[in-house]
Amino acid sequence: MEGKGFFLGGLLLFSIAAISTAKNSPKGSPKLFVFGDSYVDTGNWQRNVRGPWKQPYGKTIFPGKPNGRASDGRVLTDHIESPTPYQLRNTSKNTQQGLNFALGGSGVFPSWKNDTLTVQIDRFEQLLKENVYSRPCDLEYSSSVALVSSGSNDYSFYSAAKKGSKDGLPAFTKGLVKQLAADLHRINRLGVKKVVVATLPVIGCLPIHVIPPNSYQNCDEESNKNARIHNKLLLKAVKKLNTDDGKKSTFVVLDLYNAMVSAIDQFRQGAANTEYKNPLQPCCSKIVDFICSAEGVCPNPKSSFFFDLTHPSDNGWNAIFSFLQCSLNKDLKV
Repeated sequence: MEGKGFFLGGLLLFSIAAISTAKNSPKGSPKLFVFGDSYVDTGNWQRNVRGPWKQPYGKTIFPGKPNGRASDGRVLTDHIESPTPYQLRNTSKNTQQGLNFALGGSGVFPSWKNDTLTVQIDRFEQLLKENVYSRPCDLEYSSSVALVSSGSNDYSFYSAAKKGSKDGLPAFTKGLVKQLAADLHRINRLGVKKVVVATLPVIGCLPIHVIPPNSYQNCDEESNKNARIHNKLLLKAVKKLNTDDGKKSTFVVLDLYNAMVSAIDQFRQGAANTEYKNPLQPCCSKIVDFICSAEGVCPNPKSSFFFDLTHPSDNGWNAIFSFLQCSLNKDLKV
């Protein structure tokens, strides 16, 4: 989830290893298409404004300088298969391995950025019309995977617009999940055979929402409850998509929420040692308009779970991924 600056997104749970099955596919075939917000954006943020292309983002861990990621290092996508960002497509030789259309600050609906999930899919469709990729009937293309992480910014934008009021939230959530499901279906109709969608993260435990403010002690359980309601509706929507498709695993859910809960709990246990900080306390102590200032970075970012008010640090993402990798089904095939 993001503030006004940028953000951050039976049934089968998705195995991260499944995305990498494309490593065994013929050279030149697309591997992964990414859509969503800053949790998966690896370089589409505007370079000429404050944000992840400016220090201290990317400087302390990976790759040693700002690189468009909303972290001090890697984000979720980097732990899977990190395709070329859309805005760098004309300068890269690796676009046939897929593209990352995600943009920090974007949402399912217009939010902090006007580039909605629909707009990102429009860009993907345009590239297909230009024959940048093999046609959907091509076996190599149809074995590719889409990863979608979107929705957190919609809720932060809604809350800001409503000045914190919950009036109308249930109807908003239903409408949001309905549109998200339509977007997932559209990606599949464009020829991507497997569509993976992340649940909302544990929004109430993001430093921006902790209770009391700036205490970094307790998660906002009301926000977490709202996230769980969204995720439950998303699971139901994905089940219907699979039923309508006639297959059990075209659309799959990546349980980011519970992976993050487990990672934070694990981090709390380690916080008894001086090596680790309180997991809800961000590394960055000086934040202006929701964006970390270079002079506010903690001495040891590796000891932090969150880098700024809304984004996990490189260390945080490592911990989250460890639970995604271990808990999800193995050998899910595209």
